[in-house]
Amino acid sequence: MAASITGNSVLSRRRFLGGAGVVGTVGLAGCSSLDGVIGSGASSAELSVQFWTLFSGGDGEAMISIVDRFNEEQPLGDVRIDRQRIPWGDYYTKLYTALVADKGPDIAIMHQALMGRFQRMLDPFDQYLSQSAADHYVPTLWEQMQFDGEQLALPLDAHPIGMYYNQSLFEKAGLDPQSPPTGFQEFKTACDTIVSETDAHAFTPTPYLDPAGMFRTFATLNHQRGGKLFDEETMEVKFDSQAGIRVAQLYHDITGKYGWDIPNTTENRADIAFQDGNLAMTMNGTWYAPVLQSLDGFDWNMFKPFVAPDKQQNYAQSGSHTIVLPRNPGRDTRTTEAAVNVAEWITQENPLWGTKAGHLPAAIDVLNSNALRESPLWPKSLSKFFEMTNDDQLAYKPRTPFNINEASTWDFLSDIYSHNVSPQKGIERGATTVQGLIDNVN
Repeated sequence: MAASITGNSVLSRRRFLGGAGVVGTVGLAGCSSLDGVIGSGASSAELSVQFWTLFSGGDGEAMISIVDRFNEEQPLGDVRIDRQRIPWGDYYTKLYTALVADKGPDIAIMHQALMGRFQRMLDPFDQYLSQSAADHYVPTLWEQMQFDGEQLALPLDAHPIGMYYNQSLFEKAGLDPQSPPTGFQEFKTACDTIVSETDAHAFTPTPYLDPAGMFRTFATLNHQRGGKLFDEETMEVKFDSQAGIRVAQLYHDITGKYGWDIPNTTENRADIAFQDGNLAMTMNGTWYAPVLQSLDGFDWNMFKPFVAPDKQQNYAQSGSHTIVLPRNPGRDTRTTEAAVNVAEWITQENPLWGTKAGHLPAAIDVLNSNALRESPLWPKSLSKFFEMTNDDQLAYKPRTPFNINEASTWDFLSDIYSHNVSPQKGIERGATTVQGLIDNVN
């Protein structure tokens, strides 16, 4: 296990947030247009802080518990959180509309990858924070939230992807579940053995078979092969290089000559198969661990997803949830200060975000807490994600001028997987599409 991060640790500049990686998450949802808002009232409080979120499922339940705890304990005195949730697909459109009208909430959840697009609509935290605020967070994750020298967000977590696997299927195939693959040849042998010795499929790049999930895994394997998504200076597309084409070929081979899966990208098909014991391995983010943990009798585990063909380095795609301070000229100083204090409390005082939602907390004290280390998720997933952070193995996506999380942008990967297009033609189509998005913004 990696050494514990303590309050005095000074990680290398790239620790906890490796180079350039990829996308946001699937299945996390959030806030409102103010029609159909789902929230928790705070009208009886002397001061109410409006908090927009986009979480659903286990993430949503965890955040509800965190907000309820705050409102019950009132650690900041007579201040309450008014949590409002907007569905994932609408969240950033609603937030953008509100910010353009200078009517944003007091604080809001935002994916790290999208902060650059909202930069001019956010107030920096700097003038409201104490000088020691940075000491509460993993240093490089704290730095990742800075734009033009300003602290534009407080980090809530990191959510890398890992390789989830069914230990019972490994045993049935004659594989040792305690010694999962560490490279492509071992991975290929395991997949071939599962196919030959069981009736299960061996592997899918994502349980949801969605374009965004396909992209997360594509970016992970591309980075492991030494490839890049973009030139970060010019924003020129680079994933159509030999590294990217080889990963695209792997996608085609999984459902082709390797026969590890079938060329069918029906939504959630693989998720159902995995939970039913008909799929041995799939890649997904931190949020998947609590889902699997909740399944009675399901014998799952997770290993580091370092299985790219001709791998040059060990990296996994990661993202972060953050809390931002939306611009709102109508918000008074007292409310702003309370909102910042609420954001600090949410990010620094809640191991539940790891133990229940499954994400790796960004606050140092939470990372070292007994609640996290003694959680059932620690030995299976969280400890491995933690080791990956300490070993500088997380790859974050570059700050693109377009919405890199838009699923339809990456549907060419699903088409390659389902054999609707060749790997070469699919990558060429994707590169043209993405470069067009960049050029249109610029």
